[in-house]
Formats: sequence, structure tokens, C-alpha cells
Amino acid sequence: MDQRAFNTDIMDRLKDGDEAAYTVFFNTYYSPLCYFAAQLVRDRPAAEDIVKDTFIKLWKKHKDFESPQNVKAFLYITVRNASLNFLRHMNVRETAQKEIRYLSRDREDAQVLNSMIKAEIISKVHYQIEKFPEKRRHIFKLAYLEGLKNEEIATKLDISVSTVKTQKARAILALRGHFENGGLLMSLVLALSLALAALGQMPLLW
Repeated sequence: MDQRAFNTDIMDRLKDGDEAAYTVFFNTYYSPLCYFAAQLVRDRPAAEDIVKDTFIKLWKKHKDFESPQNVKAFLYITVRNASLNFLRHMNVRETAQKEIRYLSRDREDAQVLNSMIKAEIISKVHYQIEKFPEKRRHIFKLAYLEGLKNEEIATKLDISVSTVKTQKARAILALRGHFENGGLLMSLVLALSLALAALGQMPLLW
């Protein structure tokens, strides 16, 4: 199925209330949106709550979107606005007020734009992770998204530590192979490491 046909198919399914279609958007954008929100509010639990609430709003409005681009724009705009509202309702502190003034400028906000760009890079990495074989994907997430040690993963999945190491290495090689451009690879490393740090997770080591 080509991209245009895929876009038409998934939007038709989303409008019909297909949970699987909704899940595609959730899996694609949840992690980058959490990073995006965390960069703005500087509060991991609050960022996750903002994103979860945004996806609830998406589901309630699932009949209103015409294209994946519309969905994406809705998600980012809603998270941005919710992040700003969060800051407005914080205890009044000078740092919060500065952040509000910065985010409220009419012109494009450099911080928000940079966070969006990094979030987009993360979404591309996340998309590739979701294409891994099930065991590799599970091990990768436990290691780099949940911060478990090799021994902990081996115990949790009832496999050997050697298998954990092998699957982690193959996952990293697969990502490197996909993002062959050196400059892009370095951007991906930096963005993903920043994302994990922002969300309170262990940094990814390449």
C-alpha cells in the first residue's frame, strides 16, 4: 500500500472509531509529545498527564480530522496550549512568569520550535523501534526506555544475559543502519538522549 492509500485508509478507520487506527497515532506520537511537553513544563509527570489528556481529546474528536497532518497539528497545538496553561496555574514564581511570557510571544518561539524539531526526530526513531521483532523491541524498551539492567531484563523475560546483550546490539545496529547519514545520526543520538533525560529515563549509549 502506498503512502497516499495508507493515509486515506487510516483516516477512514479513525473516523469510524477504529481503536487500532487510533493506536497507530498514539504509538507514533506519545513519546515525542512527552518529550515536547517536558521541555516546556520541566515536569515529567505533568508532561505525561498533558499528553494523555491530549490523546483523550483526540479520541473524542476522531471524526473531525481529514488527514494525518491534521491529527499531528492538533496534537502539537493542544500539548503546547496545555503546557502554557499548566505554567499559568503553577504557584506564582518568577521563573514560571518568564516562561509564560516567552511562550506567549506572537512570533515563532525558538524554544518551542527547537523542541518540536527534536520531538520529530524522536518520533522517527520510535517508528523504527516499533518495527523491530517483538523480542528485540521489548528488550530495547526495557533497557533504554525503562532503564533496566541486563540482569534485570534477563530475569524478567526468563532469558540469558547474553541474549539480552545480543538483542540490544542488534537493535542499535539496525538504527544505525537506517540512519546512515552521519550528521542525522548524531542529531538522533543527541535528541533521543535528551528525550530520555527529560523524561527521567536512562540515557541511550551508542
